[in-house]
Amino acid sequence: MRVEFNKTIRLSLYIEDFEDITIFKVFLYDFKYLVGYISIVWYNIKIDKILKKRIHTMKVLHVLAQLPVKTGSGVYFTSVIDGLKNYEVEQAAIYGTTPEYDFNILDTVYEVEFEGEDIDFPIVGMSDVMPYNNTLYKNMSENMMTTWQNAFREKLLKAKDEFKPDVVITHHLWILSSIVCEIFTDEKVLAICHNTDLRQAEKNPSIKEKYVTNLDKLDKILALSSSQIDEIVTVYNHSKENIINIGAGYNEKVFFPLNNYEPKEKLEILYAGKFDESKGFYELIKAFRILETKVKDVELDLIGNLKEEDKERVYSLVGDSKNIKIYNAMDQAHLGEIMRQKDIFILPSYFEGLGLIAVEALGSGLRVVATEIEGLIEFLGDKINNSDIIEYIAMPTIYDTDKAVEEEKPAFIERIVAALEPMIERTRKERKLPQELLEEIESHSWKKKIETIYNLL
Repeated sequence: MRVEFNKTIRLSLYIEDFEDITIFKVFLYDFKYLVGYISIVWYNIKIDKILKKRIHTMKVLHVLAQLPVKTGSGVYFTSVIDGLKNYEVEQAAIYGTTPEYDFNILDTVYEVEFEGEDIDFPIVGMSDVMPYNNTLYKNMSENMMTTWQNAFREKLLKAKDEFKPDVVITHHLWILSSIVCEIFTDEKVLAICHNTDLRQAEKNPSIKEKYVTNLDKLDKILALSSSQIDEIVTVYNHSKENIINIGAGYNEKVFFPLNNYEPKEKLEILYAGKFDESKGFYELIKAFRILETKVKDVELDLIGNLKEEDKERVYSLVGDSKNIKIYNAMDQAHLGEIMRQKDIFILPSYFEGLGLIAVEALGSGLRVVATEIEGLIEFLGDKINNSDIIEYIAMPTIYDTDKAVEEEKPAFIERIVAALEPMIERTRKERKLPQELLEEIESHSWKKKIETIYNLL
């Protein structure tokens, strides 16, 4: 009698959620104890799910192999975490760090310290060139790979035991996500593709074959664009039905326009990113040296990480120009402040998964000149692409994913100049972006993207 009484009480919770309970009550009355008991067991499974959803706060574990700052994936990682703070979820994070960084992301973190306590070599980056000291996957010895895997596996197992996540969100379709799938077999696992992971797979097929073996166990893959979905299917032979084009977003709390624009002596063009060949960085400097001979009162500000070995080359290209300024890389908040003060943002990159920084620039009220990045064009949509607030530059022929054919670079430099000239003229006529376009840009903020991600948990 007591068992039936307890089940009846639990059943009353079920009644609140389903209108067709009267059918079940008649069924139970007519068929009595045996069939009725079996039915109660079946319905209690449903009830347990309801109770868990109502009472249990969902726990989400975020996983990244790199620093949670400075790169596109790092910004994505922290943006998802910050966005989910507005929902009823409990969060923890695993990521790479070094002794010089002290992050304040969440109360519960499991840091893997490179060049320190856990691993003695620099952080292994998804790109060959990172905005901080890094190791390349292709240069890792077997011993280094084992050390790296063991360090992250230890933190993942610790998080599973202590934090007990319901959902794991892992970044990059690469080695660490494969380990996540190995460890979290009963939890939902979502992976976010950032394009640099696809590039690693294409450039290092032997590493992919040996260490990336479990991605078929992922519950969902979140892609940055529809073209990226096709690449994921090709590279990993993954089911298209299991991949969602979610894109990315920008942080509207950090990147927002000024209300009032004060007249300035010089029009300021801004580049922020890696000082690297793949970004068209050197071609940009060459293009600006031509531009400043044709257009008066223009300045180029370069924000990034100028490595010691690159200084001689960069300074020789800058030459005697008084209009080129170089600044160290900065955090998102500081970058947002700087952006609002500039006029035009330029992204001459040969390869981008999305080119999110261009969206951040638009969100900050800047006009943008960028190469024809497929993900960016698709993400922004016709309304912005067909406006005069963005100008696209045709790419040179690209090989090996992110390298431009040398013979085509002079023509590419000319195209940069040709794109900047009319944009400068437009900006001088009207610095402020039209309100309807600002509203369209804001629709691409993280707020909407986080809502989508939350609904997938």
